[in-house]
Amino acid sequence: MLPNKFRRPIKQAAAFGLLANALIAGAAEYPIGKPQQQFGMEIAAVYLQPVAMEPEGMMRKTEESDIHIEADIKALKGNPNGFEEGAWIPYLVVKFEITKIGTSQKVSGEFMPMVANDGPHYGDNIKLFGPGKYHVKYTISPPTENKPAHFGRHIDKLTGVKPWFKAFAVENDFSYAGIGKKGGY
Repeated sequence: MLPNKFRRPIKQAAAFGLLANALIAGAAEYPIGKPQQQFGMEIAAVYLQPVAMEPEGMMRKTEESDIHIEADIKALKGNPNGFEEGAWIPYLVVKFEITKIGTSQKVSGEFMPMVANDGPHYGDNIKLFGPGKYHVKYTISPPTENKPAHFGRHIDKLTGVKPWFKAFAVENDFSYAGIGKKGGY
């Protein structure tokens, strides 16, 4: 048996370790289907609890939302548009449509580009229609469809890249049972 003078520091260290593990884990991301590969990109869909954003007002408030949904879009090796493997693809137009299966209830919109501690992505806070099965459709358009922003593409023989892809969709289903709201992020 350990003397009392050692028990308290050991208990404190154990409690600190548990707290540290919880903080490191951060927000739990839930995958929506499997990542899909198209046009030299990997598109992964995930959701997590709603997140607070800056500047305020750019998306639905956390207390009015059920989830924060994301499209993680990264370049694959040999990307025809000049992006290195694993690089985030900027200036895309990414629209979403989420339908509760078996109903006509749907929510749709356009994702915003943003950054979190796991890197840049497209996302939004949304309100769902309660627990159930949902169908998700992302429509991804090239930077040429992002009219307010300008993102040029070299087209000369020496430094040019391939033409942009045509808009395409990726679709997945997922079950939503609700998530515990941890708060603080």
